[in-house]
Amino acid sequence: MDTIYVIDNVLKFNPATHTLHAIKTDKNITLAIPASLCFYLLIKNKGRIVTQAELLQNAWGERGMNVTPNTLHQNISLLRKSLNRLEVNGTLIQTIPKRGFMIADETSILIQQEVSSGETDSDTSQDTQALITVHNSHEEIAPASTPAPAPAPANDNVKPVAMLAVLNTSLMNKKARWALAGIISLLIVLLHIDFDQHTTGDAPFTAYTLISAANNCKIYRNEDLRFDTFYLDFLKAHHITCSDGRVFYMTNHYPSSRTSVISCRYPIASNKKSYCISDYYLK
Repeated sequence: MDTIYVIDNVLKFNPATHTLHAIKTDKNITLAIPASLCFYLLIKNKGRIVTQAELLQNAWGERGMNVTPNTLHQNISLLRKSLNRLEVNGTLIQTIPKRGFMIADETSILIQQEVSSGETDSDTSQDTQALITVHNSHEEIAPASTPAPAPAPANDNVKPVAMLAVLNTSLMNKKARWALAGIISLLIVLLHIDFDQHTTGDAPFTAYTLISAANNCKIYRNEDLRFDTFYLDFLKAHHITCSDGRVFYMTNHYPSSRTSVISCRYPIASNKKSYCISDYYLK
């Protein structure tokens, strides 16, 4: 069962497959995973400002990667371009200067549960979809294509069992887990990272260790169980050269083979704009 988010009745978003679908034109676009994760977090927090720290932690930090705020802005820009290609309102994702991003509270977002034929039994073989209007503190539930029932008599004590059955237990558990994970992630970020909007966001890299300064290029690594040779051999194996005064920030968490390399024109700790490019390697 996939959870589909229907936005303003013009766009469908599937966070499981990271896809956007324009209802009117029937066009589909597959988002980059970080952009999809950012969009999903904004949807789940509709009407609330989602800070840069929350987005960075949700899209990258939970996967053991440290990136600059510039990478976040690049992914938000890619997300907006994808929405524009599908002719969606360009103001759907609002930028709140020096704070973060948000989706306006008045935006209509419906949760649509799509049930495959293999998941239905003889009692639910008809094509049914549950549409749940997302609010900050409650949900309103309505069948997808069922006409409104006639008012019940005053002495009718029949309970709305069908309405209660729409609430999918797994969906509620999933939302609770996401909420708990978001709270924990935010606490971790607040305790360990001081995101000053007037700087270039250098806090995540202040603890990195310099392992090479050859060819007028500085290479830093995160504190981990790996030896310095792992990072230097990684650059050689992937034919990555560093010169002309650039600065590399490499991140890997043993025993994972996933490694990120952030190449910057200037050190992130400097007062200048760093002009960084982030690359990720799964192996």
